[in-house]
Amino acid sequence: RTVAPGQCSTEPSPSSTMALSVSVKRVTRLPGTGERQVQLSFRGFTQKTKKIRCGQEAVFGELFRWPHYRKLIMEEMLLVKVYNCSKVFSNRLLGTLVISLQHLVTSGRLNIKEALVDKNHRITGIYIELELKYQPPDGSAGTWAEEDFVYQMKDSSEVIIRNPGFEELEPEDVKQAADLDRKAAVLGRKLVKGLETDDDDDYYDVSDMEFSGIVFSPVKSRSRVFSKWDLCATPRPQNFQIGINIIEAQKLVGVNIDPFVVVRIGDEKRHTATQKSTNCPFYNEYFTFEFHEPREVLFHRLIEISVFHSKKIPFLGTLIGTFKIDLETVYSQPDHRFYQKWAVLNDPKDTRAGTKGHVKCNISVMAQGDVMTSIPTTITSQHEDIEKNLLLPKRIPAERPWAKVCIKIYKADGLPSMSAGIMGGFSKIVGEKKVFIDPYVQVTFSGQQGETSVESNTTEPLWNEQISFIEMFPPLVRKIKVQLLDDANIGDVALATHFIDLKQISDPGRNGFNPTFGPTWVNLYGSPQNSALRDVHKNLNEGLGDGIFYRGRLLMAISVEIFSTIQAAEKKPVEVLKGALSKLKLKKKSKKAKEKTKVSFKEQQKSQAEVGIPEEAEQPSEVIVEVEELHPLPENALGVKEEFLLFASFFEVTMMDPSIGTKPVKFEISIGNYGKAEEVLTKASKKGEKEERSEDKQPLLEPSSEDELDVEVISPSTALLQKSVTANQRPEPTEYDSSYSCLPMLHDKPCVYVWSYWEDYTWRLCNSNWIVKIAERLERGLEDVEKLLRRPKSKADERLRQVLEEFVAGCRQYSLNADKKPMARPNNLDRCRMKSLPQNIILYAKQGLRIRRRLTRTNVKEKVNDTRRILSKLRFLAKEPQCSIPDVLIWLFSNNKRIAYARIPAQNILYSVVEEEKGMDCAKIQTVFLKVPGSRTAEIFAKLEIYMWLGVTKYVKNSTAELPEEFKPVYEKVQPSTRIPAYLPPSQLNRDDFSYFQLRAHLYQARGILPADENGLSDPFARVVFSTQCQTTRILEETLSPMWNELLLFDQLIIDGKKEDLKTETPVAVINIFDHNKFGSPEFLGRAFATPQVKLVDEPYSKPALQFFDVYKGHRAAGELIAIFELIELDYSGYLEPSVPHDVEPKDPEYLGDPRSGRFIIPEGIRPILKDFRIEILFWGLRDLKRVNLFEVDQPQVIIECAGKKVESEVITSFKENPNFTELVKFVDVELPEQVYLHPPLSIFVVEKRAFGRTVLVGTHIVSHIMKFAPKEVDEFEDEIDSPPKTRKASARPNISKTMQNFGAAAGHTVINIGAVAGKTVINIGAAAGDLGSKANPLKLVKAPLKKIPIDKLIPTKEEFEEEKPEIEELDWWSKYYESLKEMSTQSFSDEEDADNDDPNDPEGGNLNVASLDVDADDEVIVEVEPVRPKRKLIATLKIYNSELENEFDNFEDWLCIFPLHRGKPNDDENGNEEDKFVGKYKGSFYVYRAEEVGAEHKISQGIPRNRPIKVLVRIYIVKATNLTPADPNGKADPYLVITIGQQRKDTKERYIPKQLNPVFGEVLELTISFPMESELSISIFDHDLVGSDDLIGETKIDLENRFYSKHRANCGVASQYDTEGYNEWRDAFKPTYILDSLCKKSALPSAEYRKEEVKVNNKIFKIPPEAFPEEVFVKDKKENEDETWSAYDEHKALYVLQHWDEMPEYGYKLVPEHVEVRSLYNPESPGLQQVSSEYWFTYSPSNYILKAICYSSICLYF
Repeated sequence: RTVAPGQCSTEPSPSSTMALSVSVKRVTRLPGTGERQVQLSFRGFTQKTKKIRCGQEAVFGELFRWPHYRKLIMEEMLLVKVYNCSKVFSNRLLGTLVISLQHLVTSGRLNIKEALVDKNHRITGIYIELELKYQPPDGSAGTWAEEDFVYQMKDSSEVIIRNPGFEELEPEDVKQAADLDRKAAVLGRKLVKGLETDDDDDYYDVSDMEFSGIVFSPVKSRSRVFSKWDLCATPRPQNFQIGINIIEAQKLVGVNIDPFVVVRIGDEKRHTATQKSTNCPFYNEYFTFEFHEPREVLFHRLIEISVFHSKKIPFLGTLIGTFKIDLETVYSQPDHRFYQKWAVLNDPKDTRAGTKGHVKCNISVMAQGDVMTSIPTTITSQHEDIEKNLLLPKRIPAERPWAKVCIKIYKADGLPSMSAGIMGGFSKIVGEKKVFIDPYVQVTFSGQQGETSVESNTTEPLWNEQISFIEMFPPLVRKIKVQLLDDANIGDVALATHFIDLKQISDPGRNGFNPTFGPTWVNLYGSPQNSALRDVHKNLNEGLGDGIFYRGRLLMAISVEIFSTIQAAEKKPVEVLKGALSKLKLKKKSKKAKEKTKVSFKEQQKSQAEVGIPEEAEQPSEVIVEVEELHPLPENALGVKEEFLLFASFFEVTMMDPSIGTKPVKFEISIGNYGKAEEVLTKASKKGEKEERSEDKQPLLEPSSEDELDVEVISPSTALLQKSVTANQRPEPTEYDSSYSCLPMLHDKPCVYVWSYWEDYTWRLCNSNWIVKIAERLERGLEDVEKLLRRPKSKADERLRQVLEEFVAGCRQYSLNADKKPMARPNNLDRCRMKSLPQNIILYAKQGLRIRRRLTRTNVKEKVNDTRRILSKLRFLAKEPQCSIPDVLIWLFSNNKRIAYARIPAQNILYSVVEEEKGMDCAKIQTVFLKVPGSRTAEIFAKLEIYMWLGVTKYVKNSTAELPEEFKPVYEKVQPSTRIPAYLPPSQLNRDDFSYFQLRAHLYQARGILPADENGLSDPFARVVFSTQCQTTRILEETLSPMWNELLLFDQLIIDGKKEDLKTETPVAVINIFDHNKFGSPEFLGRAFATPQVKLVDEPYSKPALQFFDVYKGHRAAGELIAIFELIELDYSGYLEPSVPHDVEPKDPEYLGDPRSGRFIIPEGIRPILKDFRIEILFWGLRDLKRVNLFEVDQPQVIIECAGKKVESEVITSFKENPNFTELVKFVDVELPEQVYLHPPLSIFVVEKRAFGRTVLVGTHIVSHIMKFAPKEVDEFEDEIDSPPKTRKASARPNISKTMQNFGAAAGHTVINIGAVAGKTVINIGAAAGDLGSKANPLKLVKAPLKKIPIDKLIPTKEEFEEEKPEIEELDWWSKYYESLKEMSTQSFSDEEDADNDDPNDPEGGNLNVASLDVDADDEVIVEVEPVRPKRKLIATLKIYNSELENEFDNFEDWLCIFPLHRGKPNDDENGNEEDKFVGKYKGSFYVYRAEEVGAEHKISQGIPRNRPIKVLVRIYIVKATNLTPADPNGKADPYLVITIGQQRKDTKERYIPKQLNPVFGEVLELTISFPMESELSISIFDHDLVGSDDLIGETKIDLENRFYSKHRANCGVASQYDTEGYNEWRDAFKPTYILDSLCKKSALPSAEYRKEEVKVNNKIFKIPPEAFPEEVFVKDKKENEDETWSAYDEHKALYVLQHWDEMPEYGYKLVPEHVEVRSLYNPESPGLQQVSSEYWFTYSPSNYILKAICYSSICLYF
C-alpha cells in the first residue's frame, strides 16, 4: 500500500478493532434505470453507499465497518435496504433484506447472494451480493481498510487473511474459554487487591459494562438548547471576600529572631505584629481582602504568605521564607477554604536549603452569594503532626521537590499589523498600508514573570528562546499566562493573551504524567481593531473574555524538569544571572528592550526594599527566571501544511435586531487570517467604489502564508479562488409582527467557501469529538430527566437509567477503539493523553454504573447531581489543549462595519470518515446565535441556520454530500487569472419545490417572570419567532404568572433540511417575553428556547402534552414557560392549497374570546382539564412592615389571588397594637387543572387603606408551587412504601448479616467467625470505627480493606474499656459542651478516613473494581458478630448543629409559613441585592384539596393555637463567636453583644472583650416579650471604640414566634440523657412521660404502654436499648424485684421514644434535641458576604427551668 509523505507506515490501521465489516458487491436484476443506493443498518448506525446511475446491474464494490463495543450477540440482525433515488420525489424503497448474524459469529465469514423482499414481504426479482466478515474483539488477524488502497477493490476476497482463531473452536468452546478468562481475571484482581494497599482500579474489565441493544441517540445541532452561558460575552465583576487568619508559626529557621508575617494578594499587603525572640510565634490575627472584579482576573491572583525577621528599623526585615498559592486552588477546595492547615515556607533565594518553617493559617475565598458552612470544630493538641496537616489540596504529596518549568517560545505568524501609539492614527491618515509591530512574549507563572527579546518591525517574529522558572512541584498555581505584546514608545500594548491550564496538560493520578505541552501552535484571539487608540475591546487582548477575532498564532512548548537531588538546583546565583544576561545580549535587542531589562531589575529591588529585604540580598531573587537561546525547530517538524476547505451555506437569517434598519447586510466567514475581508484604510476612494471593492475584492493572503504556499507550488499572485463574503442583502421585517428583521432566502441560499492551510493534526480533534459526543448525549439525557422530575409520577428514574446505560456503552465503545487510533507526528502530551483518556473515561463509566446501581425512585434528584459532576469532568477531559486549527468566525457587516459575530470551534464542524469522530455539527444545519461584541446582557442580535463543513481537501467531495437533495448547486463563472481548485464548491443553492409546514405554538402560561413595574408586577406578552415569522400573544396586565392559554398559528412555513432528519434536527422556536409599557418601548424580561414536536404527513397524529421550558435573562433564571410546539407537515396531495392532514385534531382551532381579535384558544386535549378545588387560607398576621411613601403602615389588608379569583382578609385596625388577624380562616373555590404540576401560582398582595378610600400597595409575594400545600396523595404514599426510608434500628443487635455479604465474598467464600480470630474476645465493632459509644457500624469494616484494620483496633485494650468515670461535682455545662465537640470531631475524622480509602483517581470515591460490583446472590456469607452491650456515655452530650436550626427543621413552617414581601422591580445586576426591596413578612398558610372532599369544618384550622397576644420569657445564652471581621486598624476587634427585640435592647458593652476575633462570651441575657408584637429577635456583635460610634460587625435575626408554635418543640430541646440532679439535670418544665402523653393526645392516639425493655405507642413498639438506662439498673436488676425496678425508669424509656419520635409511622416527626446552633452573621453594608459565624441556642421553656446555650448562644422562652 502507498504511504502518504511524512507518515509512518508501521502505525496500526484504524480498522484493527472493527468487529463487523460488510462489502457491498453488486445488485442485479434491477427494474428500469435510475440512481441506486444501498443502506445498511446495524445497532442503530446507518451507513449508505454512493449513488450509482445504472440500468439492470449496479456494481458498488464498497466496504463498510462498524466498530464494536461488545461482542456480537447471536440474535443480532443486519438490515439492508435498496433505494431508487430521485431529486424531486422522496426515495423509493425497492426491497429489503434482513440478515441474521448467527452464522457469521460461528464461521467468521459469509458470502451471500440473496433476493430482496418488498413492503408486503413478497420476494422481488432483485438480488444483492454481499460479503460479511466478523472479527471478535480479541481476534488476532489484521484487516485492511479500503482507504489504504490506491485502487478500488472489486472484491474484498483478494485481501482476506485467514483467521486461524475461527477454524478449530466450536462456538461452545469459545464461550467457555471467554468465561474462564473472565473468572481468571477476576480472581487475579482479588489476589492483587489483597496485596496492594492502594486501591487503584487499573485492572478494569470492560466486559462488565455491557448493555445489549443500546442505540445511541443522535447528537443534535439544529435544536440544541443553548445554555445561558453560551450567549454571554464579557465576564462580570463580582464581590469577593478573602479571609486569611494567621494563627501561629512553628520551626522557623534562625537564632534569636523577631518574626512577623506579611500576607500579600496582588498589590494589597497586611502584616502581623512582631513577636520577640521566638521560633514559634503565636499571632492569631485575621485579615480580610475585598475585591470587585471578574472571576477570571481574581483567580489568577496569588496569595503570598511570607515570614520576615524584624530589624531595628520598623517593618524592614530579612525574608525567612515564603508560601504561594493561587486563589483558584483555594476556591476549588470543599467549602472554598483551607482550615487550620500548615503552610510550608521556602526561601526562593535558596532553593537547596529545604523547609524554613511552617505557618498555621485558615484561608477562605467567598464570592457574593456563597453560603459558608460552619467551621469544623477541632480540638488542637499540643503535639500536632504538622506533616499530616499541610496546606495542600488533596492528593498532593507533602514532599514537594523543586522543578524547572521551561516555556519554549519559537516563533509566531499571522500577527495583526498595527501601530500602538498616537502615530498609529497619523500613519493611517498619511495612507500607509501596513504598519508593522515590535512583538515580544511575556510569560507569567506563579507570581514570576519572564520576557523574550523584542523582534522589531515584523508580523512573523522568530525568537527561539526559552524562559525557565524555578518552582516547587506540583505548583499550587493552575494557569500559565502567555501574553504577546507590542513594544511601543508610549506604553506596551497587549496583542493577545493565552492561558494554559496545567490541569489540562498533566494528570496527577497514579498513572498520570507531569505537565508537558507542544511544540505546537497556539491560536491567539482578541479584539477586531488594529489600533490601540479607541479600541473598545482591548480587554479581550488582555485575556478578559473570549476573543472575537483571530490575531495570529504562536509556536511554543512547555516542559517540566524535576530536580531529584538538591545539587541540581544549586547553581551559583550570580553566575546564572550573568549567564542569562550575556545570552540576552546575543540578540540584537532594541535599545528600549535593554532599558526594560534594567527597569525590571530596579522594580525588583524596589519591591524587595518595600518588604524590607536588606540591600545586599537584592539580586538572587531574579535568579528564578532565566532566558536562554534555543535551537530552532527543524523545518517541517510539525509536518507540511495541508489544504483545508471551509464551506458554509446560509439557510435562514432571522430575529435580527430591528436597530439594523434597512441598510444592506452581508456575512463574512473566516478561519485564521484566511477569508478576512480587508479593512479599507484609504479614505480617498469614492464611496460607491469603496463598497463595491470591499465586496468583490479577494482578500490578500497575509504575508505569513505566502512563504508556506510556495511549498504547495502556488505562486502568490494566483491565489486559490476564495469566496468568504456573501452578497449584500436588504433586511425585511418579519411577517405578522414586524418587531424583528430577517433576510429573504426562500429560493436562493448563499454559500461561501474559504481554502486555508494548516498542519494536519485533525486526529486530535477527532478524538476530542468522540468524547464531546458522549458528553452531549449525557447532557441531553439529563435535561430530559430534569424535565420529567418536574412532574409527579413521571418515570424519571427509568429515563436516568437509560441515560446512564447509553453513557456507559459510549464510554466502552470509546475505550475499545482509543488505542487503535493512528497519530501522525504525536508529541509527548499526545502520547500521554492517549494513555490517560481511556483510563479516565472507564473510571467515569464505572462511576456511572455505580450511580445506576444505587438509583431508586426517591433519590433521582441526588443522582442527577452526581451524574452532572461526572459530566463536568467529562467536558473538561474533552477539551483538546493543543487545538491546531483556529476557530471559525462568522461576522455580520452592515454599512461595512462589523456588527455582530459568532465564534464556532473548528472541531465542531470538522469532517471525519468515522461517524463518532466527526464534529457534532459537521454537514448539518445548525442554529447559531450572533451576539454583539462586548454586550453584557447576552442579547441575541440575530439567529442563523447555517450548514458548515471543514475538512482536508482529499475529502472535499463530501462537503456538499449531506445537503438536502432538493437544492441544486449553482457555480460561479471563473476568471481565467485565478487558479481553479480541483473541486469548486457551489456559490449558491437553488430550490423550487417546497414542502409546507404549520407550526402550532400552544402557550399556556408563564410563571415566576421578573417584575418590571414599580408595583413589583409586569404586563407581560410573548413574541414567538419561528423561521421568518414572528407572532405575539395578548398582553395580560399586572401579573407575574400570565395565563395566556393561547394558540399561535404559523401557517405555510417552509422548512429546509431533509425530511427524515427533521425529527432529530428540528428548528428551534424562540420565545421572547416582554413587559408592555404604555409609554416607551417594551422591556425585555427573558427568553426561552423550544424544540417543536414534528408530525410528517404519513405519520399518525397524537395530541402532545404540555412541557416546561426555562426562561433566562442573561445568566439569570427568569421563570418558566408551560407550552408545547407542534410542527405539522401540510398535505398537498390535492390540487388546492396545502392543507392540514385529515387526522389532525382540530383542523381549525376555536377562537379565544371575540372572533374579530383573530386569537385562538389552545384546543381541548392539550389544554388542561379543569376541576373544582377549594383553597383554604389561614390568615395569621403581618410582621415588620416598612414605610410606604414615607408613611407608616397602620391598617393593612391581605388579598390572595389564584386563577382569577380573589379573597380579601379583614383590615387590621391598628397594626402597631396587634399585627394579627382575628378572623383566621377564609376559603375560595377555584377551577384548577387536574394535573397538579400545572397549577397556576398564587399571589399574595398586601395593601393599605388610606384616607379618601385610596389603597396603596405595600408588597407582594408569589407562591409558585401550591402543590406543597396539597395533602399527599395516596399513590404518592405507596411510592414511598415501595422503597422504605432507612429507619434507624432500635435494637442493640446490629443487623450485620446483610451488610457483610461483600466482605464475605471478598475473602473468598469463607464464613468468618470474628470472635474466633480474636481469641474468643467479643469484639465491639464500633471500636474499629473509633467510636466506642456509638452503634456498631459494620459498613466501615467493609469499606476499609482487611489489611487496613490493625488487629489491635479490633481487640480493644483494657484501658479503652476502663475509662475513668468523672466525678459528678466536677462536671458542669461546659464539660457537656466540650465532650460534644470532641465527639463531633472524631465523627468527622472517621468520615474523612472513609473518604481517603477511595481510589486516588476518583474524587467521587469508591473502588470500582469488578469484584466489588459483582457479588452474586449465592456468594452471600452471613457473619454473625456477637454484639456487646454498649455502655451509657460517661458525660451527657448535646447536638451541635453546624448551621441555623431553621435549616434542619424546614424553617419551623410545619403549619405556619412565612412569606417575605417585596416591592418594586429588581436591579439589573444579576447579583442584585434583594434586601432593599424587602418590605415585611406575611404569616399564614394554605390548604388545597378537591371540592368533593369539602366537609363541615375547615381542615386548615385543626390543631391550631389561639391567635391571641401571649407573654413569654426569653433567655439567651451566647457561648462564643468565631472569625469575626476585624474592625480596628490593628486587625483585631473589641466585640460585645447587643440583643434587640421590638423596643427592648440589652448589651454587654461594659464587658467587651478586647483585641479578640474569636471571643468566648459565656453570657446569659433575659427578656420578657409578648407575641405577636415582638417576634423577631436580633443578635448583633458590635466593635467597641473609645472614640466615635461603635461599628456593627454582623448580626443575625431569629423568628421566635415560629419556633414557639412549632410542633417540633423548639422551645426546650430533648436532652440526650435523663438525670434528676447534677450538671445534666432535666430542664424542661414537663417530664418526658408527660410530653409523650401530650404528643399521643394531640395525634388522637391511645397513651403509651410501658413494658420492661420496650414501650408500645399505638401499633409501634420501641425497643429500648441498654444505653438508655443508667448503670445502676443492671446492678439492681439481680437483687430486687424486676418489675418495680423497671417501672422506676419510665422517664428514661419515654425520653428514648421522644428522641425517636420521627420513626412513628404516619404521626412521627423529629423533635428538637438539646443543642447548640451555629449562626452566620451578616453585615447589611456588604450584602451577600458572610461576616462571621456564631453559635446560639434557643430554648423556650416554662420559667422555672432554663436550658443553657451551646457554644455560641442559646435562647430559652418561658411563658
